[in-house]
Amino acid sequence: MKKKKNQKKKNKRKSLILLLFLTIIMFGTSTYAWFTANRVVTINDINVSVQASEGIQISTDAVNWKSVITNTDITNGYSGSGNQLPSTVTAVSTAGVVDTDPESTTKGQLPMYIASISNANDGSYQLTATRDPENAGHYIAFDVFLRVNKDQVVYLTPDSKVINKEGETDKGLKNASRVAFAYKGHAESNETSANLISLNNPTATATIWEPNAEAHSDVVVNSVAPDYGVTLGTPKTTYYGLKTAVPSAVSLKTIVKSGISDYTSTMTTTATASDTTDYTQILSLTAGITKYRVYMWIEGQDIDCENNATGSNIIFKLQLSTDNGTSSAASSSNG
Repeated sequence: MKKKKNQKKKNKRKSLILLLFLTIIMFGTSTYAWFTANRVVTINDINVSVQASEGIQISTDAVNWKSVITNTDITNGYSGSGNQLPSTVTAVSTAGVVDTDPESTTKGQLPMYIASISNANDGSYQLTATRDPENAGHYIAFDVFLRVNKDQVVYLTPDSKVINKEGETDKGLKNASRVAFAYKGHAESNETSANLISLNNPTATATIWEPNAEAHSDVVVNSVAPDYGVTLGTPKTTYYGLKTAVPSAVSLKTIVKSGISDYTSTMTTTATASDTTDYTQILSLTAGITKYRVYMWIEGQDIDCENNATGSNIIFKLQLSTDNGTSSAASSSNG
């Protein structure tokens, strides 16, 4: 009888050890969106330039007008700009809807949400999310003023890219990058800098650029996308940005792959391929000066924002032009 009891204890102990081992294997081999492990992402450089054809100019302070703005220009901006250019960022998400409430202290801002990932009893991941203040430094945000002498369509040139720092292994993180233009207002070219700075008459929807929309790492293609039940599309894969806080834990897989959610919206973006040679229409400017707030971030709801991609070092390159690539000016400037 005693031997039988001892044998039962041994078998039970073996079962518990086996269960623990399987649990460890499950956590060790799974890879999920939102960087459930290491969240470090380094921004190596920001480069914003404007091709000066047709009189387009750019400024960060509504005083000094240039064809290229530097990181120093962005950092300095104007007094009270709230510009932030952190060297490291954390994944956040947005539904692209700008705060237009006239009574809101965040009027004109593009709400971003930062997630917290936890484990359910069954070992699956769950997500909660809160509104992320702009001054938290989890993403890049800065104001720019664009001046044109006549109504103009503005294009992203083929030099507009998000790439890896030279010499670093491509982990696929650049595929989860985003850039948004949130409209703040318009004025005549002879308006004072003080009045230009005070412009804050936002439209509800930001224009979002999704670079590298067609690119996915092998890990995403072979593991992450099938695990989430996400179909990788061409020219881009549908994703659902967070439009509000998520106060109670929700299945991470569900909120990433499902458009049926109180917390998410289907995202409409201007998508480009990583190897594009085309000029991509991005903005329409009225003669005079238009103010935008520019956002650059890593989109947590993107299927490419997964653990294997963390620790990357990426570079944002943004070049705007009133040429569409067919004129001699555009050809010579890119030659």
